[in-house]
Amino acid sequence: MKKVIAAAVLSMGLAGAGAANAGPAWEFTSAGNGFTNGTWDFATAFTVNSNVTVSGLGYYADPQTGNVDGNPVALYQCADVGCLTTGTLLASTTVTNIFPLTGHFRYVTIAPIDLIAGVSYEIAGVSNSDNYTWADPGFAVDPAISILSTSGQTARWHALSTPDFLTGSDGLDRVGEDGYWGPNVFLGDPIFTGNVPEPVTMSLFGAGLAGALALRRRKMRKA
Repeated sequence: MKKVIAAAVLSMGLAGAGAANAGPAWEFTSAGNGFTNGTWDFATAFTVNSNVTVSGLGYYADPQTGNVDGNPVALYQCADVGCLTTGTLLASTTVTNIFPLTGHFRYVTIAPIDLIAGVSYEIAGVSNSDNYTWADPGFAVDPAISILSTSGQTARWHALSTPDFLTGSDGLDRVGEDGYWGPNVFLGDPIFTGNVPEPVTMSLFGAGLAGALALRRRKMRKA
C-alpha cells in the first residue's frame, strides 16, 4: 500500500511540477535501501533549467515508521555552476515529525525563494543517525532542475552534524546511483502543508443548522 501511495504522489507531484511547478524536486516509487551508520551531512547540487520557486525544505523519512529525526537542512546558492567552491546560505530549518509526510519526505514551509535559470544550488541535510536510502526504483527529477554530477557521482557526504556546504571533494556516491537521501526541496506552491479547506457545502450546512437551533430556542422561550 505504501508503494502505491508513493507512486501516486510521484506521478501527481512531478507531473504537476512540470506544468505548474508544484512538487518535490525529486522522488521515487520505493526505497532501494535502508541503512543507519552514524551522523552524516548529505548534500545534492543542482542547476536550475527554468525559473522556479522553492517553498519548502525536506528530509527523507524512514519508510517503515514515517519518522524523521530532527534533521537540520540548509539551502545554498553556489558560487560556481558546478558547486565546487563555496555557497551562500539562503534558508535553513529543522525537519521534525510535526510536519506532514509527503511521499518519502517531510517538508517544512519556508518563505518563498526564487531560483534563477542557469544558476546552481545545493541542498544539505544531516541524518542524525536516521535511516537513509540510495539506488531507488522509479527515481525521477523535476524538469525545472538538473542534478549535478561530479565524476559521474551525484551525492556528496561528509561526517558532520551540521548541514554544511559540500564541494564534492570528499565523499561521493557510487557511479550510476541516484544519490543518498537525505534532503530535498519542494518546488512551487506549498501543497504539502496538509491544510484542507472546509467544503463550502458543509459550511453552509453548519450555518443553517446553527440558525435553525437558535430559532427553535427562541420559540421555546416564548412558549
